[in-house]
Amino acid sequence: MAEDHHKSSTLLQLEIALSKRIAIAIAVMAALIFLVWFFRIPNPNMILISGLVMCSALFGFGGGIVAAVIMFGYTLFFFSQDHSFIRFSPENLMKVWVSLFGIVADMLFVCFLKAAEMRAFREISSLTEQLRQQKESVSTLLNHMPVITFSKDAETGVYLACNQAFADYASKKSPAGVLGLTDADIFDRETTQHFAADDKTALAMEKPYEFFEDVPDAAGNRRQLQTTKLKFREPSGRQCLLGMSLDVTELARIRLENAAAREAYEKARSSGIMFTHIAQTLAQGYTELFYVNLETQEFREYHTDERDSGLAEVRQGQQFFAECQRNIGEQIYPDDRESIAGLMNRDTLLASLKKTAPLIVTYRLLRNGAPCYVSMKISRMKDDERFIVIGVTNIDEQIRHQKAMEQIREDHVAYTRLSALAGDFICVYVVNPATEAYREYNSPAGYESLRLPREGREFFAHARQRIRDCILPGDLDRFLALFTREGVMAEISRSGVFVLRYQLVIDDAPVHALLKAVLIEENEGPRLIVGVINVQTQVRQEEEYRMSLARAQEEARIDPLTGVKNRHAYLEEETLIDRQLAESAGENAPELALAIMDVNDLKEVNDRKGHQAGDQYIREAAGIIAGIFRQSQLFRIGGDEFLALVRGSDYARLEDLLQEMRDHNDRALREGGIVIAAGAARLEGDPSLAPVFQRADKIMYADKKRLKAARSI
Repeated sequence: MAEDHHKSSTLLQLEIALSKRIAIAIAVMAALIFLVWFFRIPNPNMILISGLVMCSALFGFGGGIVAAVIMFGYTLFFFSQDHSFIRFSPENLMKVWVSLFGIVADMLFVCFLKAAEMRAFREISSLTEQLRQQKESVSTLLNHMPVITFSKDAETGVYLACNQAFADYASKKSPAGVLGLTDADIFDRETTQHFAADDKTALAMEKPYEFFEDVPDAAGNRRQLQTTKLKFREPSGRQCLLGMSLDVTELARIRLENAAAREAYEKARSSGIMFTHIAQTLAQGYTELFYVNLETQEFREYHTDERDSGLAEVRQGQQFFAECQRNIGEQIYPDDRESIAGLMNRDTLLASLKKTAPLIVTYRLLRNGAPCYVSMKISRMKDDERFIVIGVTNIDEQIRHQKAMEQIREDHVAYTRLSALAGDFICVYVVNPATEAYREYNSPAGYESLRLPREGREFFAHARQRIRDCILPGDLDRFLALFTREGVMAEISRSGVFVLRYQLVIDDAPVHALLKAVLIEENEGPRLIVGVINVQTQVRQEEEYRMSLARAQEEARIDPLTGVKNRHAYLEEETLIDRQLAESAGENAPELALAIMDVNDLKEVNDRKGHQAGDQYIREAAGIIAGIFRQSQLFRIGGDEFLALVRGSDYARLEDLLQEMRDHNDRALREGGIVIAAGAARLEGDPSLAPVFQRADKIMYADKKRLKAARSI
């Protein structure tokens, strides 16, 4: 309604202005007609056309029409015969037509100018209306925002604009009451100084200045405001300051009221995180976990990440036991299918769990066509017996290592038994320990040069004398020191047997011999049985056994996929180094560092190309790492994670080696290839390797994040 009233008022003003201009045009033309009539000007149209043009130009379209009508009427009156308005002489008629043509041309020109003026006027009116609407919208927006806004001249401090909220704060009826005033004109001295200090800080900063302040409102109540001030420059070049204050009093009150609720939430959240960490820790070592509802047979399947052993749900399903039976033919090694099929039946499993809880079963899976030993642990939930948890652990490496060790021990036992049955005796003597009288019991052919007389006395003296001619010089002193009657009898008394190893020289070649002496009771009394056995073959076999055992132990420390040392080998090395650090108590610490590498995109390769391609991917990555850390011990400590124990020349060139790894990754990102994140840390007064590992691992994860970001660009 206000807008309609405004339009009506505007139209009325326009009508009044038009009427005034028409009246002035009539007066002007009347004055000109009086002038030409009174002075009887012979050619009045020149004067009247001038008046017509003047009225058209000065008084607009309406005044021009009125002037044209008056001029044409007077022209008809002046040129007609007897002022009849309708009768003309040919000459005067021509003048009338010329006058009419001039009037029409003048009016057409006036119409053209007026049309252009009207178009410009309408455009200006439209722009004015748009500006008015925009101004009203901005004012409405600012007045309805729950903030106080204002702008001021940075130099003079004069307020240039504000919203109604600021006007209320300044105790003014409207924003118009604020414009042109300064803080000193509106507020008290203390508030003015406070605002001036904030303005100075904001003008000195290149970014918005944000701060909190407690200020009284118009009613004197304390309110907390979050204020932002920033400087800006108008197109005219004037430096201004824009301010915006948000009332956060209620927000602060809500925060205080909810402090107890937040504390309770954080406590519950911390407890949840703690139990999650416990579950994640207990899940380490499992490759697969199943959470099964025995009543509905619904289940959830979880896998553990090879690198950090974190649990990740991979799927949910129905009919767990039926699905197990379907998968047995594809996933279980043929020799174990029948036993596993019998166990993974709901009723059978429940009966087994009642007898044994938890239930642990070892069987073999099919992996790339080969058997792989796993251990399955089945436990029933104590607080809800409807559910069971099944964990599957890969124990293939441990089982194969155990079987290899058992085979070596069995071979050793068998060899010992055979050696006892078919010993190669050089000579055997029966000695009276009281008199040292002796007789030969057995002496095979080929050892005549070594034996004593078949019978005699002073056994120990003869043996010590004879041995000088046939024993290896390096063993002589030890033999003479140990092989005495007192020494032999004392050792038999203590351990039941006297044993002495040494080397004889037979046919100019050393031969390992074993002298054994035991005391037995015969009818004649105690007798000392002394035998010398050729153990050359046994020693060689023992050496081969030790070498075989060493190889087996070494193979147990080698990762079969890549040929580098495995996690078990690193843990042994870490234990040894930690012991050395503890014994040295930080003094003379060795120069060493740990470099941790993580192979990117292994899961993607496994998913797209299969595990055989993933295995080749790991082998190639190991070759790249070994090619860079040439002088370092290299370990595979996880599925896609490697560790280099850096010493010697590699330690001195550690930064260069890391740069070489970064250069390789840059080429791989550009040209395609294996990307390996790396991080390293040196031993710097640490009590153990664990802190060094943590620093290196943190740097590696940062590098991995950088490489993934570079890959996504």
